[in-house]
Amino acid sequence: MSKHLPENTFFDINKLPSKEGLLLFGLSMNKLDQGGQSVNDCIEHLRNFTPAKVSTPTIGANFIYSDFLYLYSDKPAPELKRSFMHSVIGHKNGIQKLLQKNHLEFQIQKAVNYMVWNQLYLGSLDFNLKLDEIKKIHDNDKLFQKYIQADCERFARDMGENQVNFFLEEILMFYLLLKNKVQLPNDFIENQQKWILFCYPGVPLKSTVYLFQLNPFELDWAENPYQNSWYDLDAKKLYDFNRLNLATWNYE
Repeated sequence: MSKHLPENTFFDINKLPSKEGLLLFGLSMNKLDQGGQSVNDCIEHLRNFTPAKVSTPTIGANFIYSDFLYLYSDKPAPELKRSFMHSVIGHKNGIQKLLQKNHLEFQIQKAVNYMVWNQLYLGSLDFNLKLDEIKKIHDNDKLFQKYIQADCERFARDMGENQVNFFLEEILMFYLLLKNKVQLPNDFIENQQKWILFCYPGVPLKSTVYLFQLNPFELDWAENPYQNSWYDLDAKKLYDFNRLNLATWNYE
C-alpha cells in the first residue's frame, strides 16, 4: 500500500499477495439471516476475491462467528445459547453445502475453516489480561471514550456497560488477529500465513481505528501489508488506518 496516497481516500484491492495468507470474515450474529452475511452473501464475498484478486492458490479463509461476544446482554444465557447454537450450525452447514455444490469453482475445500469466538481465547496468550489493560486505557482516555460514543451513535446502540465491553473486546481481538498474535486453525495454510486480511460488510468503527493507531502493546507484523487495515465487503474498499484521519473522517 502506497504511503503517498491522500488521507481518507481508499480503493479496492487489485491483487492479493502471492505468499500464503488468510482472509478473515468476521460474522455478526444479528446478520446471519440477512444484513449482508447470509449463506449466499458469504459465498459472494468469497467470489469477490477468487479468482480475480488471487495471484496464487495459497490463500485460506476463516469464518469467525462472534457468538460469545453477544453474551454481553441482559437476555438469559440459556436462551442465547440455544439461539446461537442453531444459527451457527445452520449457517456453517449452508456454506459448506454451497461450496460442495460449486466444487469446480471452489476447488480447495479444506481452505475454508469455521471458528466460534471462544476458540480465539485459546489461540491467544493472556487475552484476559490484555482486555483488562484495554479497559484501563479506555477509562483514562477521553478520546477513546469519545470514539466509542460516536460508534454507539453511528450504529444506534445504547452506550451501556455491556455495549462498551462488547466493543472493547471485539476491537482488541481484531487488533491481535491482524498482528498475528492469535493462532488460527486452517487445514490448508497450517499456520504458515504471511499475511491476514480482515473482511466485513461495512466501515470500521472509529474506536477500532483509534486502537490500531494507539498500538498500546507496540505490536508490529511488518510482513503483513494489511496489519493496519479493514476490507469493506460492501463498498469494496480497503481502509488503511495509517492514512485515516479520525478528526475529519465520518464513516465514509
